[in-house]
Amino acid sequence: MAEPKRLPLAVRPSNRDETTTRDARLVNAFVEVVSEQEFHVFKRPGTGVYSSVTAAAGNGAYNWNGDIYTIFGGTLYKNGVSVGTGMDSTKSYTFSSCLGATHKLFMQNSVKGYVYDGTGGLVQVTDAVFVALVLVKGCAYLDGYMNVMTTAAVINTSNANDPTVWPALNNLVAQIEPDPGVALAKQLVYVLAFKQWSVEVFYDAGNATGSPLGPTQGAKVNVGCRHADSLQDMEGTLFWISQARDGGTSAHIMDQLKPAQISTASVDRLLQEADYTTVYSWTGKLAGHKFYVVTLVNSNLTLVYDMASQQWYQWTDANGNYLPFVASTYTSDQQLLLQHATNGKMYKMEMGYTTDAGSVITVDIYTPNFDAGVRMRKYVKSIDFIADQTAGSKLQVRHSDDDYQSWTNFRTVDLGQKRPRLTDCGTFRRRAWNFRHACETPLRIQFVELHIDMGTL
Repeated sequence: MAEPKRLPLAVRPSNRDETTTRDARLVNAFVEVVSEQEFHVFKRPGTGVYSSVTAAAGNGAYNWNGDIYTIFGGTLYKNGVSVGTGMDSTKSYTFSSCLGATHKLFMQNSVKGYVYDGTGGLVQVTDAVFVALVLVKGCAYLDGYMNVMTTAAVINTSNANDPTVWPALNNLVAQIEPDPGVALAKQLVYVLAFKQWSVEVFYDAGNATGSPLGPTQGAKVNVGCRHADSLQDMEGTLFWISQARDGGTSAHIMDQLKPAQISTASVDRLLQEADYTTVYSWTGKLAGHKFYVVTLVNSNLTLVYDMASQQWYQWTDANGNYLPFVASTYTSDQQLLLQHATNGKMYKMEMGYTTDAGSVITVDIYTPNFDAGVRMRKYVKSIDFIADQTAGSKLQVRHSDDDYQSWTNFRTVDLGQKRPRLTDCGTFRRRAWNFRHACETPLRIQFVELHIDMGTL
């Protein structure tokens, strides 16, 4: 008897153009590497409602001193209770904090800045120098000083541990390249100025007058940031959607001041043609995996990078649209929280949730076109599915023999059986399969084995 053929399931996106309607991909799933030859595909973690306030635009979330701070619309909430109103609500906020006699939470959204000390009222930064700045997104606290940057790539620095005071002379220009500023971030003991097609790095030079910062020689990066809202920091590693002066859009990470491209050619095709009018991004550490998630709203696309497997996936909501989360943070016991874009809710995301707040998560595995290494006709006597045996778990199976243009009707396999399988699966020369799981159960699938008889040329 011929040895069965195993279909590739842990597939990378292989879209041939800027659309996701053809070719191999994983939707609402992630891959775990077991060995060089074994890869398991899991259903992505689900979500459950954690807290709820008045429905409004989600404008940021942050864990500070063990409390969860969220901004919905123009209201600042501490653990779901309003502690300040009247904030600018046109853009999302970034957060940082200061030490000093009284610790302060600082937040700014490139329009206005605010300070909150945890007990008193919310205070708007009204310093004349700060108010006059045309800011980009991001703030970086370094050695007692808060730093922000303007669209002209001027980095301004506050008084020591007081982000309500911004001396007029405490600034310098990121000017190795003449490109405008896009976002500001921090890595290690450095402040990073993300610009249109470059990144410049600064350190605490301890200057007695003017800006305390100085340029770090030789640390320039020759790609910039396509959109400030794509920039995220997870455990000291920075992720962002990048662009270069000579063209092209990719995804990059920076670790220990060393940049590296993480997007593949197929992902680059999606990123290059996407609409960047509205961008969401967040990060999460779940089930031993670190995920960077970026959503391109007008392109109706959420892309996910998995650091553990170095794979890319597409995640969707229950209706097949982009995931509507704008920010992430953690509870005091390290549970991942996600902020919804519009409904005023925070959601907990974890593997224990098998739905999105009661809505079914649909997992789709689209395989590459498969021909078993030959183009002669082949007859599939049966297909075995090696997966976790779970009562109520069903897998729907269909295929395409014309390069993803049309699909057969689904056949259903009961994964609760000891040996889930389909028989009499037809003939083909080259075939792609779609395996769909739309149940309120977990899913882990290890292998799909084809029992094939070779036919004629």
